[in-house]
Amino acid sequence: MAHVANKNTYVDNGWPEVPADEHAVTELVSHLAGALSPFGNETVFPVPADQLSFIQPNAVINP
Repeated sequence: MAHVANKNTYVDNGWPEVPADEHAVTELVSHLAGALSPFGNETVFPVPADQLSFIQPNAVINP
């Protein structure tokens, strides 16, 4: 007979503790299905270029 390894249970330490009548998953209370935007719901994409804070780097190679 083959030896079967013991299965360890996985415990996610990052899962929050919530009361029994509440949910830890925020998607259940969201008006949208899926992952929520890290930029908030007020940001409309695409963002106009003049509102971005990005600066294009300029590299001078072997001047």
